[in-house]
Amino acid sequence: MQMTKGERLVAEMLGDIPQTGMPVLTEEHPFLRKVIAFMKTRKEWIGTATDLLNAVGDNYTPPNTVTKLLRKYDYQYLYKEKGIGKCR
Repeated sequence: MQMTKGERLVAEMLGDIPQTGMPVLTEEHPFLRKVIAFMKTRKEWIGTATDLLNAVGDNYTPPNTVTKLLRKYDYQYLYKEKGIGKCR
C-alpha cells in the first residue's frame, strides 16, 4: 500500500519512519528504537521479521530492512547492552 504525501510527512514527524533522503540502515532508524523497547521485558524472540514488525506495531519498515538492521546492530543494541540472548 502506497502512503500519501501527507501520511508520509506525519509518519516522518512522529519518528515512525526515516525522513525522505536519509540513509535507511542507520542506528537512528525508528524500528531499532521500537525493538529495543519491546525487548526490554524479554530475553529472546523467536519469529520472522514480519512477526516482529507486527509485535512492535511497525507498519512502515519492510521485512528485508528489519533483517538488515538486526544483522548490523543486534550485538551492539540487544546482546551487549541489554543482555538479551541470541536465538537462531
